[in-house]
Amino acid sequence: MLEALGFFTLMEAAGLAAAPLAALVLGRLPGAGLGFSKVLGVLLVGWLVWMAGSVGLAGYGPGTIAVAFLVVAVLGALAGLRLRRLAQRLRSGAAEPRGRFGRWRRSRLAALALPAEDPARLRLWAGSEAVFAVAFAAMALLTAFAPDVWNTEKPMDAMLMTAIEASSSFPPQDAWMAGETVNYYYLGHLLLALPAHALSLEPSVAYNLAVAALFALAASAAFTLAGTLWAAAGRRAAGGPVGAGLAAVALCVVLGNLAGAREWLQAERPPGDYDWFGASRVIPDTINEFPAFSFTLGDLHAHVLAIPFTLLALGFALQVALDGPRGDLAWRAVAEALVAGLAVGALYAINSWSYPVAAGLLVGAVAVWMRGPAADGRRAFGAVWTVLVLVAGVVLLLPFWLNFDPAARGIGGVGERRSFARWTGDMALIYGVLAWGVLAAYAGRLLAARERVRIAAWGGVGLAFALSALAPLDLSGIALLLVLLGVAVHAALTRRLEAPERFFWLLVAGAAACVLAPEVVYVRDEFDGGALFRMNTVFKLGYQAYVLLAIAAACGLGWAGRWLPRRAWASWAAAGAVLLLLGLVFPYAANWVRRDRFSHSPQLDGLGWLRASAPGDVEAIEWLREHTPPDAVLLEAAGPDYSGFGHARMSTFTGRPTVIGWAGHELQWKHDPGTRPGDVRAMYVEEDARRARSLLTRYGVRYVVVGPIERADYGDAGVEKWDRLGRRVFDRDGTTVWDLGG
Repeated sequence: MLEALGFFTLMEAAGLAAAPLAALVLGRLPGAGLGFSKVLGVLLVGWLVWMAGSVGLAGYGPGTIAVAFLVVAVLGALAGLRLRRLAQRLRSGAAEPRGRFGRWRRSRLAALALPAEDPARLRLWAGSEAVFAVAFAAMALLTAFAPDVWNTEKPMDAMLMTAIEASSSFPPQDAWMAGETVNYYYLGHLLLALPAHALSLEPSVAYNLAVAALFALAASAAFTLAGTLWAAAGRRAAGGPVGAGLAAVALCVVLGNLAGAREWLQAERPPGDYDWFGASRVIPDTINEFPAFSFTLGDLHAHVLAIPFTLLALGFALQVALDGPRGDLAWRAVAEALVAGLAVGALYAINSWSYPVAAGLLVGAVAVWMRGPAADGRRAFGAVWTVLVLVAGVVLLLPFWLNFDPAARGIGGVGERRSFARWTGDMALIYGVLAWGVLAAYAGRLLAARERVRIAAWGGVGLAFALSALAPLDLSGIALLLVLLGVAVHAALTRRLEAPERFFWLLVAGAAACVLAPEVVYVRDEFDGGALFRMNTVFKLGYQAYVLLAIAAACGLGWAGRWLPRRAWASWAAAGAVLLLLGLVFPYAANWVRRDRFSHSPQLDGLGWLRASAPGDVEAIEWLREHTPPDAVLLEAAGPDYSGFGHARMSTFTGRPTVIGWAGHELQWKHDPGTRPGDVRAMYVEEDARRARSLLTRYGVRYVVVGPIERADYGDAGVEKWDRLGRRVFDRDGTTVWDLGG
């Protein structure tokens, strides 16, 4: 487990280096944003490395990573010294120092430094550190009980990480299609690959540790955001920020949905025959994942990688909602705006689906602030600040915008829907545990409204359902979501609520919008025209809704006592306790089945599945990584996507490009495989060396691999020609590699 300790140490170092910078740009929040320091540190180091490789300033490698880390550490040290000196000057009573611009006022000095009295600061920072350490250790151990990096789409994530490591510039080379670069949002994979590259870890071990680090980053960021929102409410919310933060961790990344409880009831002998995968397939022909499922599966997909960075962007949105855009101190205002722009803009390159959600919530946060008394006379500044931040986010990620060609082909309308009863059941199974914490807020709004408002609200609901019943399609679900969205938007913009509670409603509004959108429209992609036409839209936006609802519900669980009458609260709390217990079914049963009852010794080696059936392949992968140029083209078997036998395993775990790997994914990335699968077969089965040479030259093949998979797919008839075309450079345990020359 020395690799795990090294990975953890580098993540800690990044967080410590960036802590003063977090205090600089998020210092107006309760807790000064210190709990976000690890996410911020990873983002800043990764962005510097990525930008250097994208514009040709420096090649990607351990040296560039070290320099980027040093830059962040130096900037952090300078920011820390600056804040410390200002705080010491303020405490000493030196409120009127003379300077070039005359006398400083004490209020201005206090604005430069961190607030002297912030009881939440130590608790939130220490809590986030504890959460990160425990979460990293727990997920590393859980992953070690099911370490195989194969099946589902793990090979894609592994390939992206190794292709990034094998590339000296960005976008990285596409290891599944020689001659192409990756046309996908890959920045998240780069951010999690940095520690592994710096430590020169074996790819499958690096993958498993990246899963643990991502879980820890997501948990600590959820803890910090919910705890900060709670602390901002002050005495108006019972309990403490640590409790709210821990609730957010549980709701966001630990607990499952009610579909997980349903699968237990449908199993004959749980947990042994528990269908944990079924919990993510609720709405027919779509995917309904949630973070606990993703981490149980062990995915490093873009939507999972975006979780901590989305929460960081929401931290900036919260600061704006509470205190507005900074405009009084030029150098600090610029720093805040630039880092806020980076936090939002980076999401486009991490998971493009997350970008419009985070950008929209930032705009909403400015609108929340504009509706507060502190914004009187400064609304124009808020609007200009918002535009500049969003523009900065694009400029800071401009190389990605210029090179990325989205697979989306426009927007389509949804013309088929489930009945209201089935739709309601689907929503309850997916979001029921989280929605209960938010339901108390809606009830509180209704109870607090004047009688005529309540009558109008119920009348509006009734009218919406009546009109939807007359429509050709059942629009009742859309009508309900519109009502919920309207109430949330109104609450977020009302002047009668304090800013923390209005931000809570902003999160709820964002979640409602993410659930509503796939009911009306869908993004046209490769699945358009078939049964799975809105699969990705429901999947990716539903995932965003789940995260937003989790943070809101974490605070809603504690604030419900203020929203509901005492008797109603008791019943609500009892039902909530039952729902939380049902949410525990999935993490228990799913991990029991997924980890094979914890019957094997834990290890981080993710190639055990291949080592058992083809040990020579594993050794060949290691040889290729150590002895071949990073851009050398490989020839290996090309098989169907999701092949459990291991097609494209060499390119996946070396990052060296092969002629064609998973053709289906290449189509989704707007790369046409053409005749490549057939050409691969022709190169293997052709016995005449001269005929094979033309195809080998066309694709620039340097190394040829023949192992158990190639022999099973293509036979041994054409193997002899490789000795005439090149020389054997590796031959062990049934796997041979030929070098065809430079």
